[in-house]
Amino acid sequence: MRQMAPKQVKVNIGCGLSGIDGWVNLDNSPTILLSRIPLLRRVLNLPAWPKDVRRCDVRKGLPFTSGSVECIYSSHTFEHFTYDESLAIAKECSRVLRPGGVLRIVVPDLELIAREYLNDTDPMAAQNFIGRLALKQSVHDWIHPGSHHSQMLDGRCLVRMLQDAGFARPEIRAFGESAIPEISRLDLEVRRSESVYVEAIR
Repeated sequence: MRQMAPKQVKVNIGCGLSGIDGWVNLDNSPTILLSRIPLLRRVLNLPAWPKDVRRCDVRKGLPFTSGSVECIYSSHTFEHFTYDESLAIAKECSRVLRPGGVLRIVVPDLELIAREYLNDTDPMAAQNFIGRLALKQSVHDWIHPGSHHSQMLDGRCLVRMLQDAGFARPEIRAFGESAIPEISRLDLEVRRSESVYVEAIR
């Protein structure tokens, strides 16, 4: 009797409302659980979270056994962690990925934002630049962790972080260029002009 192939585990960290079918979609928003109660969703005007999104604080580790995950994707999430938290999560990604597994991280590109600031002739360019970094923390962050950025990264920094996490050859990639076959379902066009894409093979 032919045995069925084991199911491929594909993980989307910080999926927001953009979780996709066939993936384990993780996000840490407290509104996920609240939105599952219809009355609260209406009264609090909460977003309609997809039913397959699981609430998970990845800073406490990834809920997978070592070497069990095919690929991990994360877009505009790592900037909401501190650098030390990001490094620890990247190490967790290395732990759970199978040999040959793929990690792709997308973040706002600090180098791009800095270049745009340097070319901005507006007298208020400095204030506009600071505002785009979204580093100001507020009481809202207690209610919705990750509302603001805790850090900013560029491609070089992200590559170094993944090297320190145990990945041999992380590389900066282009939008839509990936070893992940379903990348067209993951990389969002709306993020293209502001992002840097880094990918590593376990």
